Amino acid sequence: MDKKQSVIEKINVLGESSFKRLQELNVPPYPKYYHDAFVDELLKCDDLSLIALSKKYAHLFSHGENEKLEETSLELAKASLKEFEKSNSNLKKLSDKNVIDISTIKSDYDRINTDAIINSFNNFQTEILEELENADETIKKLKIEIERLEKESHIDPLTKTYNRKVFNKDIKEIIDAVEGKGSVDLNLVIFDADDFKNINDTYGHSAGDKTLIFLTKLIKNSLRNGTKIYRYGGEEFIIILNRVTLEDTCKTVQRILDAISSSKLLYKGHEINLTLSAGIGQYKQNDTSQTLLEKADKALYDAKKSGKNCFKVAE
Repeated sequence: MDKKQSVIEKINVLGESSFKRLQELNVPPYPKYYHDAFVDELLKCDDLSLIALSKKYAHLFSHGENEKLEETSLELAKASLKEFEKSNSNLKKLSDKNVIDISTIKSDYDRINTDAIINSFNNFQTEILEELENADETIKKLKIEIERLEKESHIDPLTKTYNRKVFNKDIKEIIDAVEGKGSVDLNLVIFDADDFKNINDTYGHSAGDKTLIFLTKLIKNSLRNGTKIYRYGGEEFIIILNRVTLEDTCKTVQRILDAISSSKLLYKGHEINLTLSAGIGQYKQNDTSQTLLEKADKALYDAKKSGKNCFKVAE
């Protein structure tokens, strides 16, 4: 037996021990709990090859890799669920097959007293079906939980807009799709709340949070249905206007700025005046997601220098 096969078999043994431990504790086998149980079993193991293997992948759980760990756990959950469904389907087929086999045995061997055997098989069949029903219910709950986790990993918890991770993914996919097509109507807009620090300093961080939520709603109301808003960081928000001309992009941005400046946020008896500055980056051939973002950011900087509550288009 080669070393690789030996490690695989030992990992399988550890996995079985981990699931058994979770069952004893009446804990659902989610990735987080399974990882904890697996590590407990691993620490009991003296085999240096397994310890070395665990160290090799320890970086996934180190500080600063939370996002990678989150994605890894989510993918593990999806893969586990897929295998679970496959096993469940196989068990159902086996159960159906057993029903046919039992009927055949009873009809062909009536001269033999098979009642005890048939009862035994029937009991076994009933237990399997009960387990399968429980498994189906578990699968449904796991699917709902995974969908919730996946959605939460994409959403900014405060403003309910999409987060930077989703923006990075979306803009890359869009630029990859238009690459090599020459001139296309693709514009990236960065919005930044003017004097946001003053709001926090004057009224407190709770007012700052309510301001961001308020701004998000006003921006959303000025956009076409389906246009994503991304919270890029702090008080910065991004929208991607694909297949929209620069002229229409400018009209949209101005409409958003007007809606913000004409609105007031009421907070504990105070009226808070809000404005936004914005920068527009227009896609040109050979632009990357980074260069397009830098264009919009430079335009935003120019808008701030020009007195705020306005937008600029990158040259």
